[in-house]
Amino acid sequence: MKPIRKILATLAGAALGLIVAALPALAVDATATTWLNVRAGPGATNPVVDTLYPGEAVSVEECESNGWCRIDHSGPDGWVNASYLEPVTEGGGALEPDCRFQLTLGPGGPTFSIVCDGDGGGGGGGGVLPPTGPDRACFFDGPNFTGDSFCRDVGIYLSLPPVANDRITSVRLEGNAKVRLCENANMGPFCRDVTSDESHLGQYLNNKVSSLRVYTGSLPALKQACFFDLPGYTGDYFCMRPGRIDVLPPAANDRATSVALFGGAQATLCVDTNLAGYCRTMNANVPVLGAFLNNKGSSVLVE
Repeated sequence: MKPIRKILATLAGAALGLIVAALPALAVDATATTWLNVRAGPGATNPVVDTLYPGEAVSVEECESNGWCRIDHSGPDGWVNASYLEPVTEGGGALEPDCRFQLTLGPGGPTFSIVCDGDGGGGGGGGVLPPTGPDRACFFDGPNFTGDSFCRDVGIYLSLPPVANDRITSVRLEGNAKVRLCENANMGPFCRDVTSDESHLGQYLNNKVSSLRVYTGSLPALKQACFFDLPGYTGDYFCMRPGRIDVLPPAANDRATSVALFGGAQATLCVDTNLAGYCRTMNANVPVLGAFLNNKGSSVLVE
């Protein structure tokens, strides 16, 4: 991860050693170190109300003993896991050499501090705060899990911010997480489920993802048709929910070889655009398209 820095407000009275504040008596300025969900309550099971971008400035108002802190920022306020925040110095940058927030439990309740590795002052026995949760997906803009990245917890993300939109090239899954990637906002029309690490997305979705869903277990079957570029439902593929596409994009045009249907879907594939020319309507899986349609589909209707 390469956090994006921005100039931030000052941290009054900050010292490179230990700074302790019993919250909410004193707000502390911080920045997000990654894409970070803001939730309605102090825990990963609460609904997501906003997402911080790497380097976004926040003010930490109070903290709970579980390591979740309430933040105030330019968007909807809520709770975040403090392990994904970093403190801010008077000059506006991150503390050095390696500083972090730390939560310590005492008779007066939780206290919030900034500690730096190598300091002589120590900071209590709180240690590094736990991660948000074991189930999440991380997305990289380079192949083989390289380049800039962000991670998302279990949830539905109907649109990605401009800095992340159409930039995903590889995906790494943590815990039991799986992810459904979709080309357009609001989870459609081309979607694909990723259930294991992928060092490079295929042509259908590489640098084309605009919405996604991170989940565990299995999702209810969607009514959709999936088109594969190899026989037997193998190779690169895209899935389409009910709708009509009169002109398939170059990455999908003239590539379908096999078709799998889910949730009672029916698909009509045509060799010409605008559902013209030779067409075939399918209401069952087709492991290999015939010579008239194999690698010749240019428009599609899913019902």
